[in-house]
Amino acid sequence: MNEQERDRARTLGALIQQARNHARRSVEECARILGMPAETFAAAEAGEHVVSLPELEALAIYLDVPMAHFWGSYKLPQPKELDYGILLALRHKIVGGLLRQSRLDAGQGPEEVAEAVGISVDELLAYESGEQAIPYLLLEKLARQVGQSVDTFLDDARGPLGRHEAANERQRRFQELPTDVQSFVSKPANINYLETAMRLSELDVDKLRTIAASILEITY
Repeated sequence: MNEQERDRARTLGALIQQARNHARRSVEECARILGMPAETFAAAEAGEHVVSLPELEALAIYLDVPMAHFWGSYKLPQPKELDYGILLALRHKIVGGLLRQSRLDAGQGPEEVAEAVGISVDELLAYESGEQAIPYLLLEKLARQVGQSVDTFLDDARGPLGRHEAANERQRRFQELPTDVQSFVSKPANINYLETAMRLSELDVDKLRTIAASILEITY
């Protein structure tokens, strides 16, 4: 390779490494997909080995990035950073508070609940205050004791988990759409049609009839 080709190889290798890191895959995993030794894949990322076009296509699929990324014309979205320490501390307090409220609603004292599930009162109070994390299997027992299900304590309606679940559900529903509908929805040029459809879906039947009648008058 001449110097220009070496520079291009290094650039391509850096883009491959960026895509791999973005997908949180290891060198060994990507090498296995391409059927090559891990050392060879590492050399590709360093610009010392040049992969083929079909191998780039396989990486695009496996790492879930567009081919345009490897041409340097697409910027990968940066993942949102979440402080998991703060999230966990807050969620432990919320789960504990919900447990305490459920116990009070069930008219049960801490001694009764603690004895029923085989823990001390001090442990139960530590769980309810959020000072101590509740082991999942114990939470199942506590939920049953106070007449609740584990779903009561899930953060699936709001917060990070709720947003994560909603995004996954939107993606699932989009994948279930017919291919031609997916293509229509994904084209920016069609956004006005989609916005119009959304506004029409919010109208009551009488208003829709009025609009339909107006369209017929214009047409005929």
